[in-house]
Amino acid sequence: MYPGKSETHAEECNRADGNGRGRPVENLENLTPALAPTRVDKELKTSVRQQLNRLKLSALTLTETLQSPHSKTPAHIHDKPSICVTLSGQGLEIIDGARIITLPGGVIVRAPRKIHSNEYGAVPTRSLMIEVEENWLETSREFSRVFESYRQFSDGPVSALMLRIYRESRIRDSVAPVIVEGLMLEMLGHASRSLIKPPVRPPRWLMQARDLLHARFNDALNLTEIAHIVGVHPTHLARTFKKHYRTTVGEYLRQLRLDWATRQLSQTQASIAEIASGAGFYDQSHFSHLFKQHTGFTPAEFRAFPKPPVKS
Repeated sequence: MYPGKSETHAEECNRADGNGRGRPVENLENLTPALAPTRVDKELKTSVRQQLNRLKLSALTLTETLQSPHSKTPAHIHDKPSICVTLSGQGLEIIDGARIITLPGGVIVRAPRKIHSNEYGAVPTRSLMIEVEENWLETSREFSRVFESYRQFSDGPVSALMLRIYRESRIRDSVAPVIVEGLMLEMLGHASRSLIKPPVRPPRWLMQARDLLHARFNDALNLTEIAHIVGVHPTHLARTFKKHYRTTVGEYLRQLRLDWATRQLSQTQASIAEIASGAGFYDQSHFSHLFKQHTGFTPAEFRAFPKPPVKS
């Protein structure tokens, strides 16, 4: 991978180089207007998009970019199916009338030629976009539903696997492309399973159990205590939870802790030890081990994502 030059989004779009990059939309009359600028005393400027790294595989193109702060990209499309994960910074994506806040670890999956626009916050926003060749998807038809319209994954295994893909994309050896493609298939598998609705609506007590996990994810909960609170037997809780949410209670709780810790590493200056304790982990060492399994990075590596300056 190599550092690239900076260019405005408009300049990039006008090149029309056929590589699946964003193209402007000519007729914007019927599009949902973007939100008002986040700073009322200053209009958002056209984004300066700095390409940091680019990796072209046989069926995937991975592009790491940095967007200038307090900026926007006008309504545009990507000719190919695309997946984007925010690595640092935050912003807003406007798509199909929805306004999606993009935070570190958040993933947006888009259909090809899906019109969208973006606004960026007070700090540079770093992201990784993966463009997918449609003929590759034809060989994996079970994943096609993921690329209908758009999907958002704010956390969970899809987010974690995208971070692992990012880490592998930075390793320039002969094995990395194989690993990236394998992780991509695993990530699309999780995304596809998330679209499968359980055969019946979860019972009220099960939703109460899930809400309890979200509210007290950093407490020392155990299965017996949760079952007692919602009024069922622990064995019944464990089996029904796995049936509806396709994971165990313990795995779900650990995922909540790691997702919270990921956001804290990106958005706060708290020490790694404080974040480990705040998330409910036994100690920093245990947290660091699990975090690296989750994202492919140690907490220190994740927090140290370089943020090169952006020319405006």
